[in-house]
Amino acid sequence: MRLVDDYISNLDGVKKEWIEQLVQFIREVFPELEETFYNKMPTYKGDGYFIAFAAQKNYFSFYTDDSRVLPLLKELIPSASMGKGCARIKYNNGFAIDALMDVCKEIVDYHNSKRSSTITDLKSLRKWSKIPSNVQQMLIDNVYCSKCGITTIVDYNIQDDRLGLVLKGSCKKCGGNIARFVEDE
Repeated sequence: MRLVDDYISNLDGVKKEWIEQLVQFIREVFPELEETFYNKMPTYKGDGYFIAFAAQKNYFSFYTDDSRVLPLLKELIPSASMGKGCARIKYNNGFAIDALMDVCKEIVDYHNSKRSSTITDLKSLRKWSKIPSNVQQMLIDNVYCSKCGITTIVDYNIQDDRLGLVLKGSCKKCGGNIARFVEDE
C-alpha cells in the first residue's frame, strides 16, 4: 500500500486524479484484492487474474490478463488504443474513469462467479435492462417448476448465453432449483 501511495504522491494534475480514483475504487469495493506495486504500477491480484494501471505522460494505461473484457473496454471507450492485454486512454476522455470502474467490476465479478452461482455478469445485465420492466416481471412470474408447475423464480441470477439469457434461482413455492431461458430477439 505504501508503494502505491508513494507512486500517487509523485503525480500531479489529471494523472493523479485518475490513479487516485481507481485506487480508491478498488480499495473500497474490492478490499479482498491483493494490492502490490509490480512493474512500477499499482497492481491488484485476485484468484487467477490481475488488474494494473499506470499514468503515462500522454495517456492512461490499463492492463489485465482477462482478455475477454478488452472488447467491452473498446465498446465503452471507443477512442481507446488497444494492445495485447492493455488499453491506452487519452486523459481528455472524461467518462473513461467510470468505464474503467465498470470493467474492473466485470473482471472481479466474472472471476467470483466461477466460485459462486449468485453473481450476475455485466453483459447479461445489459441485455436484461433492455427488456421492459413489465415483460421482465412476466418472465419472472412464469417459470416452470417440476414439483409446483408454473411459479415465480426468486433469489435468481442472470447469466449470458449465446442465444439469450438464463435466469437461475429458486421456486417461490417449494424452494427447489429452477431456471428460465429468455431468447434474444
